[in-house]
Amino acid sequence: MIRPASVPIIALLALAACSGGEEEQEAPAADPAAIEAEPVALEAMPEEFRGRWDFAIEDCDDPASEMRLEIGADEVQFYESSADLTAIERTGETSLTVDHHFTGEGEEWNETLGYELSEDGERLTVSTPEGSLSIRMRCPV
Repeated sequence: MIRPASVPIIALLALAACSGGEEEQEAPAADPAAIEAEPVALEAMPEEFRGRWDFAIEDCDDPASEMRLEIGADEVQFYESSADLTAIERTGETSLTVDHHFTGEGEEWNETLGYELSEDGERLTVSTPEGSLSIRMRCPV
């Protein structure tokens, strides 16, 4: 037996089933440019990042330049410190996140730095997790 209170509910369900409802809409396609790639672990510093870098081209010949940076396959040399690269991840087409084990001035520490090349590959931005940035120019070979 159908109770009088349930008649409106049954009628609404039957009406909904017959009405055809709205057509299903597909979700909009994701913009490929908006999808960030997953970081990819690398065995060594990519070739395009390697070399000597300094604040200005004029400083490249000064081995005592405080902004001098030399990047090799598995280590970097800063002005008064050097670091073994313990993990390297490509985070974008021209960017990396790199874990370093530093030694310098009688101390040791670990630090993660970001590296990003300009489109033309002639400028390198090095960033810290705190947001400090330094920009260096590629030195001539």
